[in-house]
Amino acid sequence: QWEPVGATEVRKDDHDPNFIRPITINQFTSRDRQLRFQVYDADSDDLSQIKADDQLGEVYVPFSKLLQSMGKPVVIPVQGKNCTPDTVIQLIVVPAGTPVDDIEKSSQGEVTPLEVYVMGRSLPKNDLLSKSDPIAVLNVLNPLSNEFNVVGTTERKENDHNPNFTRPIPIEHFSKKDRELRVNVYDCDDEDISKLGEKDQLGEASVDLSLLYASLGRPVTVALSGKNTTSESVVHLIAVPAGTSIDEILRQLRGTVTPQDVFVTCKNLPKNDLLDKSDPVVMLSAMNPLTNQWEVLGNTETQKNNHDPAFTQPLAVEHYSQQDRQLRFSVFDSDSDTADVSKLKDSDLLGEVIVNAIQLKSQENTPIVFPLQGKNCKPDTLIQLIMVPTGTPLSEVEQHTRGNETPYDIYVSCRQLPKNDLTSKSDPIVSANALNPITVQWEPVGATEVRKDDHDPNFIRPITINQFTSRDRQLCFQVYDSDSDDLSQIKADDKLGEVYVP
Repeated sequence: QWEPVGATEVRKDDHDPNFIRPITINQFTSRDRQLRFQVYDADSDDLSQIKADDQLGEVYVPFSKLLQSMGKPVVIPVQGKNCTPDTVIQLIVVPAGTPVDDIEKSSQGEVTPLEVYVMGRSLPKNDLLSKSDPIAVLNVLNPLSNEFNVVGTTERKENDHNPNFTRPIPIEHFSKKDRELRVNVYDCDDEDISKLGEKDQLGEASVDLSLLYASLGRPVTVALSGKNTTSESVVHLIAVPAGTSIDEILRQLRGTVTPQDVFVTCKNLPKNDLLDKSDPVVMLSAMNPLTNQWEVLGNTETQKNNHDPAFTQPLAVEHYSQQDRQLRFSVFDSDSDTADVSKLKDSDLLGEVIVNAIQLKSQENTPIVFPLQGKNCKPDTLIQLIMVPTGTPLSEVEQHTRGNETPYDIYVSCRQLPKNDLTSKSDPIVSANALNPITVQWEPVGATEVRKDDHDPNFIRPITINQFTSRDRQLCFQVYDSDSDDLSQIKADDKLGEVYVP
């Protein structure tokens, strides 16, 4: 005959119960014992009230099989009329009197203390007159009670829909058992979470701790669900070994760090001064992904009275192999010769552009042109950026943009040049100049000889100029009335005309 040896408590409204009360049974050294576990739908702990049709299922197992797995769970399919292949019972045998906590620890395996950093993005608005004041609460599922328990909270952030919480939440990772986490983000008036209710919740997200552990040191993005969340409402979770500093997290996120320089030139900057041209300086800022704030990295020198500046002082920036960076180049009109950016005001801003560092790095040593955005900027208000390895001199930067060089001779002829001398014809000479895209300055590349008293000259001496395979060259040919081949003696009023051509 089957004899009763014990029963668990009743778990109300639960298809995945974790019973707290153990069943005590004696082991016999001289023989094995056949055990039967029957699961009923019961209104009370009084087994005498249970009827046959209350049975949900049952299992049979030798006691010796459970003893062989002492302290470890044994999972057995449950047999019953309405049971499915997923219907199972889990049995753990331990010495009588073993606390539940010790049972948990025996099945946990190696324990690794971790800390979880939380970042929110695009959180919904919950306050009428201001942004939400979010706080994140981390919960872990207790597999015995099947309830989520709070393990810690972040600090509270005021008026922030994209918070980067700096207080980590400690949690333990078990090598033999996963843990289900739930992150609840609330709009909180203070850090007392006992006052929080459903109306305060901005959203929640669930994730297994094993996923965070597998991505140790790297963010895991989980969608937030909630009444007012959008497809962009997410939390980024970063698990790190306990005691890891924020600086160390940043280093892990960055990967290999490569120092770079960025050379900057601008074209057609707007006028910001009443009586003369603007005095531009460029300030470089980078977005900190943890604080979600722009951090100033440096600035160029100030160029006086120049709407087409070519800055000679590069901007230093670090490129990260595992993380892109948002860079902001802001052009200001500066009154300070020392380019003291601390004195700059919003009214001094001429324009700015935000670019990704990876875009500049992927086209290293190549000029990239962007339109500047600003109140008085025009379509032809441009900024040119060239990223190069740190320490690259300006002359070498220009060489990098050339590619291979092939020399060519250009022969020049003119027709019907104007008369510039009072008593005789003009004495023409042609000077050729090429635009340097780095400095945005015209540089002389050569000149013809002087042809005396000739308005239709065919010059004999060619002008030699190199073709660059990596870029085109803008050329300017200027015709002067000159008394000698010495171009330094030529004055502005000696010019007869000029032409520009690629």
